[in-house]
Amino acid sequence: MAVTIKDVAKKAGVNASTVSRVIRDSNEISDKTKTKVRKAMADLGYTRNAAAQILASGKTNTIGVVFPPVDDKSSQPFYMKILTSINEAARKSNVSIAIATGHTQVDLKKQVRLLYSERRVDGFIVLYAGQTDSVREYLLGNSIPFVLVGTPSELQNQITHVDNDNKLLGLEAVRHLINLGHRNIGFVTDTTAGEVFTERYQGFCEGMNQVGLTKSLIKFDRSFSIAKETALVVMDDVLSLKVLERLNGLGYNVPDDISLITFNNSIFSTVTHPFLTTFDINVGRLGEASVEKFMDMMNSEMVYHEKTVIPFELILRESTKAR
Repeated sequence: MAVTIKDVAKKAGVNASTVSRVIRDSNEISDKTKTKVRKAMADLGYTRNAAAQILASGKTNTIGVVFPPVDDKSSQPFYMKILTSINEAARKSNVSIAIATGHTQVDLKKQVRLLYSERRVDGFIVLYAGQTDSVREYLLGNSIPFVLVGTPSELQNQITHVDNDNKLLGLEAVRHLINLGHRNIGFVTDTTAGEVFTERYQGFCEGMNQVGLTKSLIKFDRSFSIAKETALVVMDDVLSLKVLERLNGLGYNVPDDISLITFNNSIFSTVTHPFLTTFDINVGRLGEASVEKFMDMMNSEMVYHEKTVIPFELILRESTKAR
């Protein structure tokens, strides 16, 4: 016969309602009582009945994690790394995760709506920001709790979000290259969409303007080439590998001819020589903080939306060199 809350209460010498509050980790229960009740649960082999718990509390204790609607997520190690940290942080908070994904915005919205309408999740952590899309419109329009990883381009005061200071990242990249003696510096990107590009490029421009240098935006495509640049700030590690290959084909050596600095400190930053000088954006902490903010929303009667800024660190490797 399954062990019940009443069995646990009898063994611990408390009321059944106290056991229920311990299960919810209520602040109304002392640590001493929590320890006693949890020991009784362990001794008796008590496990929660998930269906009954949902009926009693109205919560599923599950967070939906929404991936962006892109086909090749495996080429972006950011997503797997942040999913790992979200999963670990959720486990520590005694909640589960469910993944929402789709090849198009339409498919993704259907998946998100299904998860929430069938009460499989309490809300969502959305792993992309930028312009408002149909998923975010659905979440906002139905007052569904969610946290963004990234900075939304709209309604920032109405959305809880976790991000790095991408403008400062772009600025610090330029400052590092200038300190190495470089004056002809280009910013290389394969996209001009999204807040990450916008903010990193803004920081790049600010850094160049501060010392009166000419800005250079270089689009990475089939016609990619450089003029008089001696250093490049590249949008991310994955793109940097493509840039390295193209530069090599054009007869340039990194860092002897051109220094290169990038962002994210993914596994790709050390898979080929030269190892990449890059900024570690602390993806693990981004994931942890997104779970923490979501749990705060679930446990607070009053929700104040805010931005949490995660610090970064410059990792010096082989791809930059003094001029």
